[in-house]
Amino acid sequence: MKLSFFKNYLENPYKRIEATHFLVIAILLVNIVFLTNDFFSILLQSLLIIAVFLHNRDDMTLKHTLQDKEREISEDRDIFYKNIIVSESDLQGNITYANEKFCEISGYTEEELIGKPHSIVRHPETPKTFFETMWNTLKAEEKFHGVIKNRKKDGSAYWVDVSIIPIKKKNRLMGYRAIRFDITNQVLMEEQLQHESDVKEVLIQKQSNRFNFAINSSRDGFWDYDIASKEFYLSSGWKERLGFKNEEKVSYLDYLDLIPEKNRFEHHIQMHDIIENSSSEVKYVHFCVKYPLITKSGEQLLIEDVGDAFCNEHKDVTHLTGFHRDITDQERQRKIIESQNRVSAMGEVMGNIAHQWRQPIGAINNTLNDLEFDIELEELEVIDTQKVLAVTKKVKEYTSHLSQTIDDFRDLTSHKKEKSLFLVKEVLAEAFKITTHEYEKYSIKITILEIDKCVCKIYGYSRELLQVLLNILNNAKDVLVEKEIKSPEVVVSMQRDEETLSICIRDNAGGVPLSVIDKIFDPYFTTKHESIGTGIGLYMSKKIIDNDFEGHLEVINEDGGANFVISLPRVEKTLS
Repeated sequence: MKLSFFKNYLENPYKRIEATHFLVIAILLVNIVFLTNDFFSILLQSLLIIAVFLHNRDDMTLKHTLQDKEREISEDRDIFYKNIIVSESDLQGNITYANEKFCEISGYTEEELIGKPHSIVRHPETPKTFFETMWNTLKAEEKFHGVIKNRKKDGSAYWVDVSIIPIKKKNRLMGYRAIRFDITNQVLMEEQLQHESDVKEVLIQKQSNRFNFAINSSRDGFWDYDIASKEFYLSSGWKERLGFKNEEKVSYLDYLDLIPEKNRFEHHIQMHDIIENSSSEVKYVHFCVKYPLITKSGEQLLIEDVGDAFCNEHKDVTHLTGFHRDITDQERQRKIIESQNRVSAMGEVMGNIAHQWRQPIGAINNTLNDLEFDIELEELEVIDTQKVLAVTKKVKEYTSHLSQTIDDFRDLTSHKKEKSLFLVKEVLAEAFKITTHEYEKYSIKITILEIDKCVCKIYGYSRELLQVLLNILNNAKDVLVEKEIKSPEVVVSMQRDEETLSICIRDNAGGVPLSVIDKIFDPYFTTKHESIGTGIGLYMSKKIIDNDFEGHLEVINEDGGANFVISLPRVEKTLS
């Protein structure tokens, strides 16, 4: 065992150097003690002992430093071989070494790899030209670098970034060492991104095709004008619509020539003002102008030019982009609708006039019939002058109301009417005066509660309030007659508080059916026969109260009848 220890000790170069140093020091010490008497010889040998000792210490320091570096290199080598794919092969490409990482990523054991050609991990999708280039480079004893797709034992693929260098010993080529980095995740991510990019490109192309189809097939025209280059673009479909050939190059001036001369300058001024008056803080200015246009075939169009003027960083307009919209048909249709609306409005006005005239005309007719009946019944040879004068006075009052109705509707449509302060009881008195004869004819009792005590002033249009009262009173009379109510009665009352005056007109005709009560103020809705009603009276009444008086009109079923409540804002509490 001692011999073995001594043998290992001598085989270690560091130990041999250390033993030599101690041997020299021992010899020098023996020589100084036993063999040398000369002072200078002793001094010289002592210096040699010190030098050898120091040299041995330096050797030991270098030894420890070298051991630390070897340990670091060993650790780095272990890390390298555990994380980097390394293999070596002979000149024919047969594997002579495969590290743990190579076995791990390929799925083969070391025994399955050693002695096998590197083609064992070759993926069939890798082109042959790749390997031809690789071998030509290696045979020229040069370094090869590339990205290659390999195949695992289970058939799945992985990608590596490989560098292959020649292995030489004594300037003789012995084989090749391959160092690889696994880039599978990176490649798969790039393929995923490429796939997504391809999908997006297809979608963009489809959208572009749809956009081009929509632009070129539309009756509207897309246009763009670059102010710096003077380049003007018109969509092909619109270009053909205007009479230009598809391959013909059209300038902005060519387009302006289609605008009639009298409108051309106006269009230019409009566009100039839009650009010049734009805010310096915006990136673009939206514009919308209308002008006529005559195509090269002579067709007259009305164009709505809608677009944006885009500015650069200096707030200078660089180009204009927009759509030319052909609104010829829409304009023609708008005029037709306006004409129809005017006719409809005229019909509505006539219907309202007829609604307001029906009762006074009936009263005139009944008054004259009564006079005629009295004359025939009493077989008078001489007509009572006073009686005739009384009848004519009534007829004049009714005709005066008819004339006033015309003035009322003219003021209503002219928008020149003016509001004024008026006493509500005076308007009610006039309404009762007009309706009394009709109510007496059908034996309808009309009761007025405390009207003389209410002397409130209202700010608004007295003639319009009169129309509302006559509409409601006339409707109450019609429904009482239609339903043949025994002891028919209409009660009119007034209520007031600090802010509002309410006029209540209630009948005893059973009320408004719940199925139609929410529709009673709708235009042209009526429960009457078409010969006596159009359904516009209550609609107009609510419109007048809501809009002109800023009040409210509603109907409530109570006490066996319908109660129409007109709520008006008071201007003064009372008159002194």
